[in-house]
Amino acid sequence: MSLNPLSRFIPSGEDRENSTEAYRRLISEIRRLVGLEVEDAKLMLTEKLTLLLGRITLVAVAFVLSACVVIFLSMSLSHLLLQSFSPWLTYLIVAAFYGVLVGIVALFRRQLIIDPIARYISLVLLDPKPKHDDNQKSDSNSADEKQ
Repeated sequence: MSLNPLSRFIPSGEDRENSTEAYRRLISEIRRLVGLEVEDAKLMLTEKLTLLLGRITLVAVAFVLSACVVIFLSMSLSHLLLQSFSPWLTYLIVAAFYGVLVGIVALFRRQLIIDPIARYISLVLLDPKPKHDDNQKSDSNSADEKQ
């Protein structure tokens, strides 16, 4: 028996070797965990950028096709109005219609443009998907069956 009351807290030679190995394993596990977290962040960023770029592409294609439709509708409306009005008045009516349409979009730009874009971006970037662990499900199922 030792006279020093703190001797039980001072590791012996074998305990020092075991604690050194434990520290090495701990550092190794921490490095592995950090690597997995970085990989998870990369995959999540890739997923969210894919969703965002997919939506941007879809909107761009829809915009181009809609512009073509609007041009043809304008031409057909002008042709229809040419039967009743003079050409300059026909084109003035079509231009006034588009001017009113632009004014309405400018007036309600927050509700029509800004809010939907902000809502979608916040949904994609800020809403993490819940992580499901199959082991937790099986453990909870087995616990439910025991009761």
